[in-house]
Amino acid sequence: MIGTKYDFISLCSDTTFKYFMKNEDTRKWILEIIYRKTGIDLSQFTMINNELNTGSHIKDYRMDLVFEKGDMVVIVGMTNSNKESDTIKNYQYLYRTEARRFTMGEKYTPKRTILILFNQFKNHKDKNLLDAHFTFNDPINSLLIEGIESYEFYLPNYREECYDKYDEIERRLVLFNASGFEEMEHITKDSLDLKIIKELRSLSMDEVFLTEYEKERVQEKLVNSAYDEGVRDGIEQGMEQVAKNLLGEDIPIEVIAKVTGLSKEQIEKLKES
Repeated sequence: MIGTKYDFISLCSDTTFKYFMKNEDTRKWILEIIYRKTGIDLSQFTMINNELNTGSHIKDYRMDLVFEKGDMVVIVGMTNSNKESDTIKNYQYLYRTEARRFTMGEKYTPKRTILILFNQFKNHKDKNLLDAHFTFNDPINSLLIEGIESYEFYLPNYREECYDKYDEIERRLVLFNASGFEEMEHITKDSLDLKIIKELRSLSMDEVFLTEYEKERVQEKLVNSAYDEGVRDGIEQGMEQVAKNLLGEDIPIEVIAKVTGLSKEQIEKLKES
């Protein structure tokens, strides 16, 4: 209940993740994970949407995590399910971000747009995959589609029983799977990690934060319930609309098929309609 202490606040919550990225001290903890895993130092980037989300706690917790520096834009997200619609949302944002640059006309300069995802599910093709770096290719012409790429971390595969074999960064990723504060303290004795756990304990008594945290939990349950009841027709229609949007942005059919789950034949028909 809101107004009482929560037993546990999960790092895998989108609300928690965005709070940590908004807070300068806790942001460093996550940015170090990203740097060590991708080589991208976001501490040198500007969070370009941050100024649009000040003055309101609710906006702060819901803000998009977009960083920019020179010719690079990096989008960071927490994906809380392996539903096709969630994956599509993340990649559609990536494509839209890159496509918007073309509206600049002569002012357009080539840029690199990167999506970094912390996934709460396993890769559907390789269940043991810890993390991956995806680039996009046109398989017909054997060409690399430059400027768009993604890094994905599959959090469930960072298991507690292996934590003593991990380095300090991998151990941090194990913490995302924890279900209690005591479990987290068992996994790590690192001073920076312990500060994160202390902050989580503090959030468990913060009524403003808990309002958003509980709202996310309720929304997730409603979405899961609707999905489990088999609203497949609506999902497929949504996929087709996403495919149409991506076709309008000249995204290759092979990439659209991978993101939406639609066949190339289905996408070709949408292109002709």
